Amino acid sequence: MTLSPVLQFLIAATLIELTPGPNMGYLALVSARRGLGAGLLTVVGVTLGLAAHLIAAAVGLSQMAVGQPVLYQALRWGGVAYLLWLAFDAWRSRTTPTELDHAGQGDWRDVRRGFLTNVLNPKALIFYLTVIPSFVPADATSGPRAVLTLGVLHLAVSVAVHLGLVALGARAYGWVAQAGRVRRVQGAFAIGLVAVAAWVAWSTRGA
Repeated sequence: MTLSPVLQFLIAATLIELTPGPNMGYLALVSARRGLGAGLLTVVGVTLGLAAHLIAAAVGLSQMAVGQPVLYQALRWGGVAYLLWLAFDAWRSRTTPTELDHAGQGDWRDVRRGFLTNVLNPKALIFYLTVIPSFVPADATSGPRAVLTLGVLHLAVSVAVHLGLVALGARAYGWVAQAGRVRRVQGAFAIGLVAVAAWVAWSTRGA
C-alpha cells in the first residue's frame, strides 16, 4: 500500500526532528539548567525561528541565500558565533546572583535566544529549501501554498518533539538547582554550547 505524500512527509519530518541537532541540544541544556518555564519559552522562540525560515522559503529568499555563497556563509558563521557567545555568557555568569534568582522562571530573553539560535541555524534553511520542496507534487498549481502547508505541518511536529524534550530536560532541573551544583552545571552548559556550535560548523561545511 502506498502512503500518501502528506503522511510520508510527516514520517520524514518526525525522523528528522528526532535526529540530534542544534535545537535538541540547546533545548535540553536550557531546560535542565533553568527549568520548565525557560524551556517552554525557548520552544516559542525556536518555533518563531522555524516560521521565519518557512516564510523565507515560500517567497524565495532561502533560494537567494543559498545561491549566494557569501550570504550562506554569513548565516552559517553567524549562527556559530551566536552559540559561542551564549557559551561565553553562561560561563561568565556561573556565579551571577540574578541568573540564579530567575532560574526556573524564564523570561522574554529565552524567546529571543531561541529565535536567534534557530533563525541563524543553516540546517533549518537547508531543510526548508530541499526537504519540503521534494514533497511538493511536480504538477502542483500553487508551489508557495504547498510549501506553507507542509511547513505548518513541520512546525506542529517540531513543537511536539521539542515540548517532550523540554519536559525530559526539566526533570533534571531539581537535581541541578541543589546547592553546590549550579556553578558546575553552568560550566557544563557553556561547554555543551561550544560542542553544539562545533557540530553546526562541521555539519554545514559542505552544504
